[in-house]
Amino acid sequence: MRLKRLLVALLTAALAAVGTVVAGVALASPARAADLNCVYLVKRTAAVKADPAKKAETTDRIRRGDRTLGSCRKYGKEKNWHKVVGTRKLKKGYTRQRNLKRLGTTKQFGL
Repeated sequence: MRLKRLLVALLTAALAAVGTVVAGVALASPARAADLNCVYLVKRTAAVKADPAKKAETTDRIRRGDRTLGSCRKYGKEKNWHKVVGTRKLKKGYTRQRNLKRLGTTKQFGL
């Protein structure tokens, strides 16, 4: 089931990038186009926020044990947030770094 969610997330990122390619922008890969160039293991269930702040609106959730794509870059005032794809609604947002364990880059996984 978790692998299925990761594949759906990858497919969603690929479909989102196709629209950009059609617009005339040459892209290396769908994951890189969306700035999702790292693969993470979710260490604990957490909220995916609209902005990198505690009080921001929750747009999605990530579940413990899932794998998700995210940005390797850090965001927020203290630089302790990462942009990720939620595992329920597959919406992009931000979650705290402490909720994630980096498994590698999309290039290492062949994505």
